[in-house]
Amino acid sequence: MSDTNIRLTIRGGGWVLILLGIVLLAMLAWALAPAVLRMANAAPGDGTNIQTYAFDMSNLQLDEEDILAAMQHRNMSPVMHQPSSMSKEELVRKIEMDRDPFLVSSDLVVGVTLNGESRAYPMHMLDVHEIINDTLGGVPIVVSWHWPSGNATVYERTIQGAVLSFANSGLAGNGGLLMYGLQEEAGGEQLFSTLLGNTISGDSFSLQPVPHDVLSWKVWSALHKDTTSIMPVESFKKRYRKANPAAYFMVETIYFPASPMPEDSINPKAPIIAIPSADGYAIYNIAELDSLADENGEVKVLLNGSPITISVGNNPLWATAHDHSGNPLASQRALWFAWYANHPESVITNAEIK
Repeated sequence: MSDTNIRLTIRGGGWVLILLGIVLLAMLAWALAPAVLRMANAAPGDGTNIQTYAFDMSNLQLDEEDILAAMQHRNMSPVMHQPSSMSKEELVRKIEMDRDPFLVSSDLVVGVTLNGESRAYPMHMLDVHEIINDTLGGVPIVVSWHWPSGNATVYERTIQGAVLSFANSGLAGNGGLLMYGLQEEAGGEQLFSTLLGNTISGDSFSLQPVPHDVLSWKVWSALHKDTTSIMPVESFKKRYRKANPAAYFMVETIYFPASPMPEDSINPKAPIIAIPSADGYAIYNIAELDSLADENGEVKVLLNGSPITISVGNNPLWATAHDHSGNPLASQRALWFAWYANHPESVITNAEIK
């Protein structure tokens, strides 16, 4: 058999191999694109050195050693922006249709009413998202929940005329959540402490607190017949229940140490409610309030010489504070150690019934 030189030309079938090569390259590019984009757009932060998170660290209001890397990089938790909402009736239909008890009577919610509009933000969703940017009653607000410090807050998002959308910095500040306002280019943003309600770096700005309640869905929905609830993100539905941090509250471990620590005999992880007063805050141990509540689940106390009502419930444990007209006060819920570290002048108030 004689040797034969085989030349594959475009016309003779080479085009098939070229086309196959193009297809393979396209498939490879498609497969690698997400990883390449993640590398190209990786958020600042290395999980160790706080300087790598690229925030404005000037004029720090906390000791630098009290700022710790809490996540591998900034904005790692899936913050919600302008979530969809549904009425109680739509919620019932959704639960029946999906056969998924997304929101049950014993679930804790952060409840907010602004300009006649009420909305519930379920805690088990906040366990995952931690920060929710929303607009309620025409007011831009941010709802936050930082379970390592047990701190739930609601603030307005408008600062000096500009509406911010907040995200998780990936840093913990003296045991609490540090968030920042998103901007087009990452780098140089100021840090805000939800426990302090102000910036802890750069120029000094205070956040405007929004009165809210942390209580069970059963009680909130009964008090607010026309309330809506934010809708779950379908891709996170399995995480909502699995992310329950209940076990953390039953052990002594503190994830992000704070300083100074309280030296009294009270459990550092005791949940407290902090109510603004003329000279700072009145601090109440929620478990103590529960033991003092009357048959209506209420404790009457004096604040700045005026009567207020603290409503309490258990399983789960919650407390809300309202003035004599029934208006919610701008209270905060937190674990005792985290609150004390950021407000070291605080003492637990003896909840004597008035």
